[in-house]
Amino acid sequence: MIKTTTLEFRPGDIIIREGDSADYVYTLASGHAEASQSGIKVGDIYAGEVFGALAAFSDVKRNATVTATRTCSVEAVYKDSFITLARRQPDVCVKLINDMARLISDLNESILVLSSSSARVER
Repeated sequence: MIKTTTLEFRPGDIIIREGDSADYVYTLASGHAEASQSGIKVGDIYAGEVFGALAAFSDVKRNATVTATRTCSVEAVYKDSFITLARRQPDVCVKLINDMARLISDLNESILVLSSSSARVER
């Protein structure tokens, strides 16, 4: 059985901080949070989404800060336990891949908006 720890956060609380080591993977049980890099918002995290897995899988420092925008309940799983869970239950990986695909799509859309804004400024 995989042990999880439930954590509670208020709006404005930092859940994970860019540059920290990745000891845990998180699932947002309820609430809403935003991911930012160098102080710039790069995405939203909604209830049911897994976050913090990239650093845990790749064994690198956190590449984003995640801040609660509403009261949040978060399930934390130690990274080694999460990797074990992912190996035993492929549906966890499918959920994670779906979440990452949505984030990549959101980032691509942001890049397009920035590119078109930049092109208008250059004219």
